[in-house]
Amino acid sequence: MGHGPLEYRAGQRREVTSIDILYLVDRLEAIFTNGQRVPFTHKIMIDDQECYDLLDQIRQVVPEEIRAAKKVTVDRDRITGEAQAEAQRVVQEAEDHRDRILSEEGRLDAAELRSREIVEDAEAESDALRDGANQYALDVLDALSSRLTDLLEQVQNGIDQLRPEEPAD
Repeated sequence: MGHGPLEYRAGQRREVTSIDILYLVDRLEAIFTNGQRVPFTHKIMIDDQECYDLLDQIRQVVPEEIRAAKKVTVDRDRITGEAQAEAQRVVQEAEDHRDRILSEEGRLDAAELRSREIVEDAEAESDALRDGANQYALDVLDALSSRLTDLLEQVQNGIDQLRPEEPAD
């Protein structure tokens, strides 16, 4: 058995490889574009089985896109955690350095000043790393949101075109 999602069609089970969601939407649009127009109406005749097969593939790919977004979120959390751990390490190093200065030279003012500088530098570095990780995650999630919104809109348009018009009473 393969590693990708499975598609079920007419009692058959076959492997579906990871396909770009936009490619599937383009294929759906091509089905509508290549469909035969019904004279004197705004209707199009299409191969419904082909549409259903494509919708099955879309249902398989969308969860993969969501998993990718979750991975980005996990990566962002990991990077943020690493940045915080690094900041704590630098702060501890600064405090250790301050203690050495105090014990060796007895210059409290100089030690406190240097300690504050190191802590401020560590906090600035931590903030920069956290901001970068958050911006990266936001950019990826915004792009995914846009792709999914476009897909849902195109799928809804396809459904609307397939749904028969109700006769006026």
